[in-house]
Amino acid sequence: MTKRVAFAQLSSCWGCDQSLVDLHFSLLEVLPQLEILYWPAVVDFKLKDLEGLPDKSVHVGFVEGSCRTENDLHLLKVMREKSKLLVAWGSCSCFGGVQGLGNQWTLSQLTDTKFFKPETVVNPRLPTENVPAFLDKVAPNPQHVPFDIILPGCPPSSKNTFDAVTALLTGAPFDLPQKTVCDQCTRTREEKRIKKFRRTHEGKIDPKKCILDQGYLCLGFATIGFCGAQCPAANAPCKGCFGPPPGVKDHGAKIISALGGIVEMEPEELRAAFPDPIGSFYFVDYAASYLSRITSKEDSKK
Repeated sequence: MTKRVAFAQLSSCWGCDQSLVDLHFSLLEVLPQLEILYWPAVVDFKLKDLEGLPDKSVHVGFVEGSCRTENDLHLLKVMREKSKLLVAWGSCSCFGGVQGLGNQWTLSQLTDTKFFKPETVVNPRLPTENVPAFLDKVAPNPQHVPFDIILPGCPPSSKNTFDAVTALLTGAPFDLPQKTVCDQCTRTREEKRIKKFRRTHEGKIDPKKCILDQGYLCLGFATIGFCGAQCPAANAPCKGCFGPPPGVKDHGAKIISALGGIVEMEPEELRAAFPDPIGSFYFVDYAASYLSRITSKEDSKK
């Protein structure tokens, strides 16, 4: 039976679509089984095409990106109405993504920085024509509407998406792994006592030893093992872009707690090592954090 599918893009870089296209010839295995009803990244669909479909007429809907504008939120709600199964596709959709880092500031501060303060801006003004209104904050999409499947990653690998689509087509179970990136990493580990952190351009990473042991911030210990440890395998630290393993409520808090047990540095040294701690510890999921929610409450009181 052909499955009717829809792919929606909210505010994002569209990297998840690129990851799907990167399947190349493997796509040929699944495309004959799909009837694509909405995929603006590939076919010239309009929003009215999606809005005109009967409710629950889409077997599986994939939502990439997060809601930064009122139009994003409207599209997300339409996808929920039209889809029997809705997939949060990528870390932006699951956790808010990189754009969730904007939750550190109020909407007024963000628009001032973007539209009024840059020296290169001429006739500074807030655009009001042909652009949707911004939402005050970015929130994980599951806080807006219910989802049936969470598929994290920035972006999910082509294999992740292929496995999920195949499972949905065949009715097979699809569960996220409980393991971390460290469980997938083949590097040699030692007892960690970190006395100094280094940036990736400082020194040379030994390709055989644990990257964190060498003093580079590698977040594999607190990140879901869903990518095959691609970055450590390429001699680069894990940035945590797939988010936390299931059961971890706050990714950054987990990272900070774990580092506290292995770091032998003075607070001033740590502060100097991480001038952007939120960007370092909540790369794609600050919008899902307790800290972001606390900040939002404080902003609402002003």
